[in-house]
Amino acid sequence: MENKRIWAMVGVVYMVIIVLLSTYWIATTTLMSGITGIMLFPLCGGMAAQCFNNRWKVIHADGPGNPVIYLLLGIGCTAAALLMLVLGIQQVAAALGL
Repeated sequence: MENKRIWAMVGVVYMVIIVLLSTYWIATTTLMSGITGIMLFPLCGGMAAQCFNNRWKVIHADGPGNPVIYLLLGIGCTAAALLMLVLGIQQVAAALGL
């Protein structure tokens, strides 16, 4: 996959989040605060996809870099993305009063 496509998908996810937050703001006339987890989740997911994509390119196309480093970075970014997703869901649930 091209690197541009990965980051284009991250941009689409951010646009959906921004539309949902704007809709919430219009409906309730209050801003939702404390949602860092849900805002950082797409970034961590995009970084994980980028690392795994670079690892694949190094292995299959003899690109520059060490595939082990890309694997470790990808695993770390995946763990961070999952942590941000759980944290974000908890923060949004708390903000919505659930």
